[in-house]
Amino acid sequence: MPLKRVVFLMGISGLDLGKVLELAQGLGAATAKYEDFVEEEFKAPIYHVSELLLVRYSGVRDRFDKAFDKMMEYLEASGKEAAVVAAHAAYYRRNNVVASPVVARIAMLASRGLEVSVIDYVDDYYHVLYRVAKRIERGETPGVAGFQVLDPLGLLYWRSTHHSIAQVLTLFGARLYLYASKHSQESHRRLLAMLIGQESETGPYRTAYISHPITLVRKKAEEQGEPLDRFPDALEIEEFKKSLEKECPSLVLFSPTTIDELITRPGTEELETRITRENRWPHEENGLHDYPYPVDLGSEFFDKYLYPVKQTTKNPGYLAQLRSSIEASIERRDLGYVSQADMIIAYRPTMYLATHMGVETEIKTAIAMGKPVYSVMPPEERSTAYKLFRFEYPLYSTQELLNILKCK
Repeated sequence: MPLKRVVFLMGISGLDLGKVLELAQGLGAATAKYEDFVEEEFKAPIYHVSELLLVRYSGVRDRFDKAFDKMMEYLEASGKEAAVVAAHAAYYRRNNVVASPVVARIAMLASRGLEVSVIDYVDDYYHVLYRVAKRIERGETPGVAGFQVLDPLGLLYWRSTHHSIAQVLTLFGARLYLYASKHSQESHRRLLAMLIGQESETGPYRTAYISHPITLVRKKAEEQGEPLDRFPDALEIEEFKKSLEKECPSLVLFSPTTIDELITRPGTEELETRITRENRWPHEENGLHDYPYPVDLGSEFFDKYLYPVKQTTKNPGYLAQLRSSIEASIERRDLGYVSQADMIIAYRPTMYLATHMGVETEIKTAIAMGKPVYSVMPPEERSTAYKLFRFEYPLYSTQELLNILKCK
């Protein structure tokens, strides 16, 4: 049976996508890790091999290509129609972001008619840094705090460049999805199933971006002195997402709060460097990983293994620059979610009888793209002014939405 579809799981280091490969195996797909084949070809660990690309890219690339060919032979020998591969689109070495040669080979696969999809995974920068530092602490990778510094700002640059490189693959016919690790395991499973050509129990999969108030909800929680992860309005929004996923087996959800990085110190605009579960938007426990809290980005732990905290996370100027980069990544990611979704579901877009800039931007962007938008608005939150120049479909309740979407 010839291989028909390949899904590439991509992202920067520290995402640990082994659980996604397990989900793919459960769906009946062949799986592989590209960097395992590269390490076998060079007889060296990937953190050293990737550094060689900085010395002589063209010469080293040939051996990366050889590893790719061996991987494809392995996948084709499985006799399965679909394969899922974990790989990096770019490496970060000595403060350089260098594109992996695998990108060109994936482009060739897509241009030759094979159905190729790419999932570019992301996670909160503080948890990614934590995992990378823990690897170093365990001795799995060499220390980087000297000549291989990886600080929060550097990680954001790496993540942004990685996504830009992955986007190039769409020019050759590949489908690209940006996806955050803190979505539920069921969401990850559904996205994989859709991309390897399977259907849900109720029919073909559909993708939906959930747009909802965030900033003002966080502000209300702070004003009332309540932890954000237990604030009733935040919990209600998350319950809406859970019920939608439960009642609609064919929906693959994209949730903006699966990444939550713009966390500020109470009463200030300064970026918070000690992230706790209480100051982060609530998220499910059944994502891809365990998510430890607190993560103190100014602690001795990070100073020892990753970056000098005095010059970075304890420097107000550095934190101002980091905040600016986080804000830019929010815009790119959320509008990217809108672009890749089949539909937009706006939940309580006038919560607190207010207009929420982020929600409004996402609704207008979706409508301009010709995507259906459903607004779930309780009667008491529907104003006369909001009816003017509106092109989304207004609904009064979650049940109305389930009926419209023809969920089970």
